[in-house]
Amino acid sequence: MNPVDLAQELLEKGGHVHLVGMAGIGMVGVAFLLKERGFTISGCDMQENRQTDWLRKNGIQISAGHDKNHVKDIDWLVRSTAVPDTHPEVCRAKELGIPVSRRGEVLPALMRDRTCIAVSGTHGKTTTTAMIAQVLGCGYCIGGEIAGIEGVARDGEIMVVEADESDGTVAGYTPDYAVITNIEYDHMEHHASEAAFIGCFERFIQNTKQRIYFCAEDPISVRICLGDPKCEAFPYPASRIPLPLPGDHNQWNAAAALAVSKRWMGEKEILQALENIKPIRRRFETVFEDGGIRIVSDYAHHPTEIAALVQTALELKPRRLLAVFQPHRYTRTRALGAAFPASFQGVEKLWLVPVYAASEQPVEGGTTKDLMARFPGGWEGRLRYSKTLEGAWVDLQPELREGDLLLIIGAGDIEQLAEWARG
Repeated sequence: MNPVDLAQELLEKGGHVHLVGMAGIGMVGVAFLLKERGFTISGCDMQENRQTDWLRKNGIQISAGHDKNHVKDIDWLVRSTAVPDTHPEVCRAKELGIPVSRRGEVLPALMRDRTCIAVSGTHGKTTTTAMIAQVLGCGYCIGGEIAGIEGVARDGEIMVVEADESDGTVAGYTPDYAVITNIEYDHMEHHASEAAFIGCFERFIQNTKQRIYFCAEDPISVRICLGDPKCEAFPYPASRIPLPLPGDHNQWNAAAALAVSKRWMGEKEILQALENIKPIRRRFETVFEDGGIRIVSDYAHHPTEIAALVQTALELKPRRLLAVFQPHRYTRTRALGAAFPASFQGVEKLWLVPVYAASEQPVEGGTTKDLMARFPGGWEGRLRYSKTLEGAWVDLQPELREGDLLLIIGAGDIEQLAEWARG
């Protein structure tokens, strides 16, 4: 049976569902929505965070650590992408004949009885989804925290959700409306080739029932959408959309939100809502500003995202632009290593820390030392390596001067530096 069909069948049965890796930002939203549908929920993870506190406030308990005894007396197990097939709780569930689903198979099933807007793309999904949710005031499931809004999910008759390409589950959605922000090869840990990666989006287009909105200037999106009567291109705004967020990339995100929101609202009303939207945490988030020094934290981890981040920072005209970067996954670092140095153009001094593994084992050519070797000679004296986050933080602080802007860049636990900067 198709995994999403199986998940839908299990949704109709109800019962007790256990989530492994429940502290992950994507799992938190699914846990909340399952509770809203009447399930008894349990879960476990090795970490605690703001979102697990939010789950507890909503009556969902999470256990610290993993134990195969957690799966006793449950009807269904849902695991995050980071949890492997060999995980003890997953193995025990299979031994007991308990169905096991991935997070990315459950969310599409949860959307089948809702009017669904699914937002896909390599870059900008989270921000675009948050924009649409706030403009329409609809239900949502978002892979990021909206500043000033508790929780990453809310149920509703109309739902806007992120359709995740990282593990290919974007192909399992059957939304009413879809957005493709852009398509650029990524997630080599799952997709063996660019063709396989693009194939997920092609199936996503086929599965969309009514309308697909795609970026008019993204070459791959144009190629796979052009000629399909369901597809409608959204252009770069003719006049700048008023946003509390900087950067051309956010103008594109807003253009996508504007295009899809017109199904329900007038343009003037949408633009007024966009002018007042709350940002996503870790998307050009200022975490410190004092003494003429500004520190910004950002989730960017792909060369294209880093280049956009650096350009946005340079538009603020700092005296010097400094950065500390944590590569994310060995597979990505190896596959895109040649593209990283150019993405830091304009950065005067750069600290690099070890790769955030995200459950991967090291691969040849994919370490931070391998990445450093790709930087050209002009970086001599400007490129530093720290073995730990703590070491980088100690090393860079004395370097900061009035007028400097420091970027904390990466999708892993480098966020800890932002917490230290906040004090």
